[in-house]
Amino acid sequence: MSVFHVRRALVGSATTLIVAGVMATSGCGISTSSAGSDSNSNEITVWSQLAGNDGELKVLKQAIKDYNASSSKKATVKLQTFPSTSYNTSVTSAASGGTLPCVVAVDEPNIPNWAWSGILTPLTDAKLLARTKDLLPSTVGKYNGKTYGLGNYDATVGLFARKSVLKKLGIRIATVDDPWSQSELEDALAKMKASNQWTYPFEMGTKDTTSEWYSYGFSPILQSFGGDLINRSDYQSADGSLNGAAAVKFAKWMRNLVTKGYTSSKGASDTALAFANNKVGLLYGGMWSWSSFNQYAKDKDDIVSMPMADFGKGLISPGGSWETALTKTCNNKAAAQDYIRFSLQDKYMAAASKAGMNIPASEGARKLVPEFDKGGSMEVFVEISKKKVVMRPLTPAYSYIQSQFATSLSDILNGADAQSTLDKLTSSIDSNIKTNNGYKA
Repeated sequence: MSVFHVRRALVGSATTLIVAGVMATSGCGISTSSAGSDSNSNEITVWSQLAGNDGELKVLKQAIKDYNASSSKKATVKLQTFPSTSYNTSVTSAASGGTLPCVVAVDEPNIPNWAWSGILTPLTDAKLLARTKDLLPSTVGKYNGKTYGLGNYDATVGLFARKSVLKKLGIRIATVDDPWSQSELEDALAKMKASNQWTYPFEMGTKDTTSEWYSYGFSPILQSFGGDLINRSDYQSADGSLNGAAAVKFAKWMRNLVTKGYTSSKGASDTALAFANNKVGLLYGGMWSWSSFNQYAKDKDDIVSMPMADFGKGLISPGGSWETALTKTCNNKAAAQDYIRFSLQDKYMAAASKAGMNIPASEGARKLVPEFDKGGSMEVFVEISKKKVVMRPLTPAYSYIQSQFATSLSDILNGADAQSTLDKLTSSIDSNIKTNNGYKA
């Protein structure tokens, strides 16, 4: 899973994805009078999910203002914003009604589905594509080998603790090159539990079953155990990856965190705030949690950011955030891509990243934000993004997979049998893929 945009409200990427590859037509429709499909080629419209996100929206408005004032502009850019909770429904409704704008924001995991559904078209402008060489790979949205979206920043996850607590309990500070092992994490949790300072010492965001957090945050742990959400060789089945021995071991480990009293299956509504207020001793959450720490934690200088543990198959972390993309129905693709390229300047990347505490996509932008530059307090996340990110499955089926995975894993956390639940989940995913003809182009 930016964040929130949709993500920051809870803990993970709260993307409302298209389920089963069928574009939703209910919800917040778009009227042609207020948001047409850019029939006037001298104007292009940009849709954004940033309504209510004042910091990042200010940056977007400035980029559009600067582009419109440029003597080299190829069209006048207009902006329409939507609440994050209704944004994806607005896009899919407009696609059904033929009223899409030229440029849309898209959360990275949606790109395969939106491309497969005919909402997006690949970016083709040579100057724009040249910019991808400067960006973190996780900020370049691809599907079937083509580039569909480009982002100002990346977002990933980590563990957060207080240095004073770790020192007191004899727990070392983990690094990207030397993360905790599974046994070290378990030992740390046992010591925190035994201290009796917290009812549940570990907050993981288990309450957030309605967003994308479960797959965004927990599938990297599954992968580090040796499983996955789907077989990535051809994206045609989850059998073996999601219900094999490694996946069952992962699911039982997650359940054991609950049975041992290390974490709650219900969790906190605002995980970052819970940690900032010292309601828990260890937080597994998005790097954007620092926005809350900076605002609410009285001892923020005592907080340390670390990577998640290595569960046997290496440290794995999620990547990919909101990106800008081109719609298939756009009447002036040259102008739209020219604007996108303009908006990806280092200064805009830096400002947007600072507003949301996310990783600037380019090295030039990172130099403009001291926290993400060498020696900065957020440099650990730059390292994670460069070295340890594994993208979510690049398949249109992901939108279905993630929703079903959240339900199934939540059931397991609350006592359901791991093997049978994962078998049913795998069968459901395979059936969905088969029903949609393998999600072939």
